[in-house]
Amino acid sequence: MPTPIQLESLTVSDGVSYYYCDSGDVPGNTYTTLVLIPGMGFNGGVFRKLFPLAAAHRLRIVSLYRRDYHPTTSFRDADLAGLVSRTVEGQEGFLRSQAVDIATFLVMFAREQHIPLAEGSSGGIALVGWSLGSLHTHAVMAHLDALPSNVLSDLEKYLHTVVCHDVSGVFIGIPNPPGFNMKLWTETDVEKRFKLFYELVATHFPNKDVTSGSIDDLEFYKSTDKAHSMHELSPEEFAELTSAKTFGASDALLVNIQLDVVKATTRRAIFDTALAEKFLPNLHVRYMCGGASPGFVVWVLHELRKCLADPKPIYGPDAEMARDVKFKFQTEGNHFVFWDEPEVALEQYIATIDF
Repeated sequence: MPTPIQLESLTVSDGVSYYYCDSGDVPGNTYTTLVLIPGMGFNGGVFRKLFPLAAAHRLRIVSLYRRDYHPTTSFRDADLAGLVSRTVEGQEGFLRSQAVDIATFLVMFAREQHIPLAEGSSGGIALVGWSLGSLHTHAVMAHLDALPSNVLSDLEKYLHTVVCHDVSGVFIGIPNPPGFNMKLWTETDVEKRFKLFYELVATHFPNKDVTSGSIDDLEFYKSTDKAHSMHELSPEEFAELTSAKTFGASDALLVNIQLDVVKATTRRAIFDTALAEKFLPNLHVRYMCGGASPGFVVWVLHELRKCLADPKPIYGPDAEMARDVKFKFQTEGNHFVFWDEPEVALEQYIATIDF
């Protein structure tokens, strides 16, 4: 088990503090800051195997604890009101508020830590959303027009790349593959449902070829004989990195955001020319997956890539290719590559950012 890393915090708005782990400054002050947003059920500690390797790659790694993941401020009833409203206006408002808070965190961290400014795809900040975390990275891009001018002006100096790592279709508005069904969602006991979820996503999928774009080359259910990621952890150690409670509460609400809201978020993030031309026009957007990632995640990226040529059928009549978007289909690594093979994971992140 890696040595625990000291948690720091930043207060981004009235009564809201984000906690995070920070690998620290890099000698020479020429480095890129990777800010990682974790996925469903997992806190920022899940990335900590990357930290000892960061400086050698000229990286500074910051892993965020999302809202409802202790000790970051929990959601209050008022915070969740829009999300639970089941209205487009309410749910978009919720995502907008999260986007503003995360963007504010990025700027405050950059100011206080005096990180290098962005120069092309180096220096500055690359914002990485893993799995559900990609909904938050999309929200940041979608709601740049909601940022206070002083936050936006500084964000433009630092944020050069957004990476979505193993994002599911439910978070970007792509329907599930034909016939695919994650039966675990019918389990009513939250602890059991989280266990089923973990056992599914932490496996190693024997995909034949993640680059072909053929659904026949992908595996949705079966796994290899290789042990699940994190299998070596005791129940107590696993609990330090996870929260079944949040998985079954606010994270479950995020999974059930209306499809029209998610599609609108994706459209504003990468398919809205007016927004892209006005806000961070040079921003790079990258999507990546691994060779042993869940087949349904790989399939989603191929479907999204098809939308680059014509996004209108899924994202609406006003959708147009608006940003520098590329896809990186890695040949190695499962959904938890940063835990199983942290050196490989860093190389993959760097290759994706530089792509």
